[in-house]
Amino acid sequence: MKDLEELREEIDTIDKQLVALFEKRMEAVLDVAKYKIKNSIPILNAEREKQVIEKNIRILKNKEFSNAVEDFFKSVMSISRNLEAHNMPDDKNIGKQSNIENFEPKIEDNVKIEADKTQTKSTLFGLIGEKLGHSISPAIHSKLYKILGMNAVYELFEIEKKKLEVNFKALIANGVKGLNVTIPYKVDIIKYLDEISVEADKIGAVNTICFKNGKVIGHNTDYHGFGKMLEKNNIPVKNKKIVVLGAGGAAKAVIQYFIDNNAKDILLVSRDKKKAAENFKGTKIIDYDELKALEQGDVIVNCTPCGMYPKTEISPVDENCIGKFSSAVDLIYNPKETLFLKYAKEKGIKAVNGLYMLVGQAIAAEELWNDSTIDENIVDKIYQELL
Repeated sequence: MKDLEELREEIDTIDKQLVALFEKRMEAVLDVAKYKIKNSIPILNAEREKQVIEKNIRILKNKEFSNAVEDFFKSVMSISRNLEAHNMPDDKNIGKQSNIENFEPKIEDNVKIEADKTQTKSTLFGLIGEKLGHSISPAIHSKLYKILGMNAVYELFEIEKKKLEVNFKALIANGVKGLNVTIPYKVDIIKYLDEISVEADKIGAVNTICFKNGKVIGHNTDYHGFGKMLEKNNIPVKNKKIVVLGAGGAAKAVIQYFIDNNAKDILLVSRDKKKAAENFKGTKIIDYDELKALEQGDVIVNCTPCGMYPKTEISPVDENCIGKFSSAVDLIYNPKETLFLKYAKEKGIKAVNGLYMLVGQAIAAEELWNDSTIDENIVDKIYQELL
């Protein structure tokens, strides 16, 4: 058996070969980028990437490495797409975005989507919710489509509660390729799905819907977006005392993240403890009067819509309550500074809004819809542009 130094020397030799081949591949990628610019071809080709992965798994001698090879090529292709995007002219909109004409974002029964009358059809994605006037999701997805050269549009679909089922089915019938879900439908939508992913099942809420192999499948990318936001802002979770305000679908993802990342104590605050107890089994629930008696905590998270545009003059809790914590996180991103966060800054504690979470969960949804991996630098780029 070879000793450790011999094995390391062998790996070093292989690494040199890998670097040489990687450099050669990137040079080829740049040639591909030039061809795509010249012929107005989108950067992202999910079907092609899928074929590349399957083809390379087939030639593996040791099939135990199949998952590792898949991860390897997803990373390589993500790097390749990013390199292509950086070499696209800023004013070059590859895969020109078409408009969807005669389509009202607020949809009703028997809705019909009138596709564009140009030669190139845009792939349709969108967001389902009750009140969406504040949403900047279209801006996030449009920026991504421009970076990746995708021929796609992202629409807002305002739906009344009593018309959720009929309008959801109408969107499916009219060929929407992917949907996000927001307040107040993250739980209600589940009954209309064929299946939900492991993480969505564990959380009990869905914010992303995919259409795969004839099935309607629910996922939850809020979880991942929330985690990225905490990491980005250096807010530790392990062994910390956490307070979560609100008992909706977003709170489910937030609490699950805290559980999975070993928070010491998690308190859910709700005006209706009985109803919250039905939806958050195993979670300690208190009301707002009990919260006032709390002496100290580490992180307080607002998962309610309280303070969201246009009603920006209110906060779910007062400045004295917020001052008991070292970090305050508000999932609201419009306005950028809610009264809740203003109180936090005045108390000299870390204050973070939900914008990075919004971008993170949006990119994760696009990865699911397009069977692809998107470079994390793109998340940061879009976030900075929105700031």
